[in-house]
Amino acid sequence: MVVKKITEKHDSVIYEGRRNWYIAGFAASLATLIVTSYMASKHSLFGWEASLFHGINNWPDSLTWFFKGASIFQDSMWIAAVVVVAIFALRRWRLAWRLAASTVAGYAVAFLLKHEIGRARPQGLIEDLHLRWADSGAGFPSGHVMIMTVITLSILPYLPTKWRWTVPVLIILMALSRMYLGLHAPLDVVGGFAVGVLVVCVIRIMPQSLRVFFRFD
Repeated sequence: MVVKKITEKHDSVIYEGRRNWYIAGFAASLATLIVTSYMASKHSLFGWEASLFHGINNWPDSLTWFFKGASIFQDSMWIAAVVVVAIFALRRWRLAWRLAASTVAGYAVAFLLKHEIGRARPQGLIEDLHLRWADSGAGFPSGHVMIMTVITLSILPYLPTKWRWTVPVLIILMALSRMYLGLHAPLDVVGGFAVGVLVVCVIRIMPQSLRVFFRFD
């Protein structure tokens, strides 16, 4: 009974023994974000980016509806809203709140980077592309990839082991969809992934007292 009460009050049991992984994830994602932000500030499409982008963007038009489905909503905020509501309905109160807070933090970081760096989307960097879905605003970092990363990594510890392979698959599928649709360059999706990992890791490596104060645990 004592164990049950502790588990109900604190949501850290499933994270025990994994703090070092989150610290490593924080360091790697921060370094990646710094490097990609610097590269994006050049406001150009690098050679390797152009090759990778065209390789994916030139896939057959018959895949358009599949990749639109992979992007789920045209506005990534709807993805987060639906998932948070669904988790709340499943009575995972702490997870729903933590995911909502992570989403807000992720969008705040992405907004600042988009505003400060202002790197255009692919249609503003190159002419020969297939633009299969309209969108506006700066390209770096990708909000869709960021939110998919936040959602899947937040849910990962709660998934049965046999289903955890879906996490990288969903993130990669989202990244491919954004490039196929012509909405983001490779650097944009890498930056979005880095922001998502960073936000999730920051919350997990917070001192326990802060996590309890903010009701994350």
